[in-house]
Amino acid sequence: NANQLYQPRADVQPWKDAFFRILFASETEEISSTESSMFRCGLVSLRFFSSATVTAQQQDPQTLNGGSVLAMAGKGCVAVAVDKRFGSGPQTVNISPRHVLAPNPSLLVAFTGLDGDVRSLSEELSVQISAKVGRESGFGFEDSESIGGDVENGGNALPLPVPVSSSSRRISPRSMAALTSHVLYSRRKSPYYVEPIVAGLERGCPFLCSHDLIGAQSKSDSFVCSGAASKSLYGTAQAFWHPNMQPDELARVCGRAFLSALERDCLSGYGAIVYLIVANDTEDKGGGCRIIEYDLACRND
Repeated sequence: NANQLYQPRADVQPWKDAFFRILFASETEEISSTESSMFRCGLVSLRFFSSATVTAQQQDPQTLNGGSVLAMAGKGCVAVAVDKRFGSGPQTVNISPRHVLAPNPSLLVAFTGLDGDVRSLSEELSVQISAKVGRESGFGFEDSESIGGDVENGGNALPLPVPVSSSSRRISPRSMAALTSHVLYSRRKSPYYVEPIVAGLERGCPFLCSHDLIGAQSKSDSFVCSGAASKSLYGTAQAFWHPNMQPDELARVCGRAFLSALERDCLSGYGAIVYLIVANDTEDKGGGCRIIEYDLACRND
């Protein structure tokens, strides 16, 4: 019966009535000893549960160092936004761009989670790519001549593990997502506390894929997000995103949605970096992709 299902429990209601009666009681109103005991027990319970919630948030390894990532798709372009805050729980330790891996100018892998695991996973992925890049088939590599490109203003923040040369081969975003899932799932018994996002252009089409800590994939044609402010990011990104955005509009919309979510989360912020992956002008640079970097200021800097 639905009416019986949503009726308040009989043993809880007297405690609630006594608690709120004493809380809003006037100075002349008499209060019994039983109601006073219930009020004290209610205060202790509220203090215990609130402290337990704060402790659980501080001890969560995926949000211990804070940070958030948002990736959006446009018309032949992809934008990835990362914040700059590095903390230990509520304490801010350092302000620098979040670690991002760029295997080639058409692909980015952004990370959120425990910083030590982020570095370990990034190095392991770099080693895997370097070991497999010489193979001729079976791993979804493309010729460098067909997807050549460069990185603008991102040399320090975007390490390139695979040398760019005419004879090298580059991994596609879809294959990078599969490799990331494989590495994460192989560590499922002692996982990396990392939620990576793979974003890039594959044959001119945007590709977005997020992973959880055991490698489960979640692909999207619009946007993906992860990190401490992911709940706010889903709302702001859904409100701002619309299909077929041009590169300039995509960078502006992604930055606006990202900063709006950062202002609602104390574990993220202190500025943001937006990386925009766009296809080169065929007449000017012979095709390929390039990465453009935008440095954004945040209200809580």
